[in-house]
Amino acid sequence: MDLVIGKDAGEKTNKKLIITIIVFVVFCILSFLSRLVLPFFILVLVFGIAFPLFWARKTKSWEYMGFKQKNRGQALLWGLMAGLITSIYCIISYVIEGGGPLPPMFELQLAIGIPIWLLVMSPFQEFFFRGWMQPRFQDAMGRWLGLGVTSFCFAIWHLFPPFEGTQTSTIPIFSISSMITIFAFGMVWGCCFQRTKNIITPWLAHAIAGIVMVALGKMAFITFAS
Repeated sequence: MDLVIGKDAGEKTNKKLIITIIVFVVFCILSFLSRLVLPFFILVLVFGIAFPLFWARKTKSWEYMGFKQKNRGQALLWGLMAGLITSIYCIISYVIEGGGPLPPMFELQLAIGIPIWLLVMSPFQEFFFRGWMQPRFQDAMGRWLGLGVTSFCFAIWHLFPPFEGTQTSTIPIFSISSMITIFAFGMVWGCCFQRTKNIITPWLAHAIAGIVMVALGKMAFITFAS
């Protein structure tokens, strides 16, 4: 009986891993296509937000994925701390690189960037990677290995969308140092998500870091003809 139960559990774990990998590959393919046809990135945004929500509703796994009402205060506090930690790193790197002037129409950039990061850019990544992928990898591989694999996938995925070489972003992506930085950020946000088990934590942390990048002029949501 124990052997049968163990075999069933192993098959269930393998199936979960296969599904997770397939969905991740699909997400990467959609993201790569957005490099060829930029409006395709809208589909990536929709997929990153809608798919985890659809999955949580279908499987009734809202709490498992961090979508819950409990400990919201703690989740906000941890999200704020994680966001500040990663933002301080961004600011230090910016200063070391030599800094620069504020972006054109700084206030307008922030007025547009803040809601976009809070409502779109952070959710589509955090719902998918921390909310959907991380718990599944942790179940299959263990807490720390699952966290590491999720963070690695998070870093690798950034190579696929049009995040570099556009008018809207001057953040270097295609370098070992950038991959290490993104992986480290994923580890920080993922660790905090483990602590609170609430998706608000990485959602807020990622949004804060993104808003800081807009404030530093490394990312823009409105561009100006030269």
